[in-house]
Amino acid sequence: MTHGLYYPYSAAMNACTLCSTPLRAIPGLGIYLVGHRGAIQYPLCLKCIKLAQKGLPSDQLRQLDDKLEKRATELGLTQTQ
Repeated sequence: MTHGLYYPYSAAMNACTLCSTPLRAIPGLGIYLVGHRGAIQYPLCLKCIKLAQKGLPSDQLRQLDDKLEKRATELGLTQTQ
């Protein structure tokens, strides 16, 4: 685990967070806010970037939120501070 200037992120971000497509390069990062100051950066593939820009359906938003909540718990972050 490494840490950016403000956001913790995994050194092995090699798959899209939403669809799990393997990534050779990260075309875009999303930021998931956790609490007052914490945030998690997560990679998205080109297809999911385009979908996210248009607005994700509620089932995909729920799936993404669940994955990011799990990641926040692994990092010891909470949303209530």
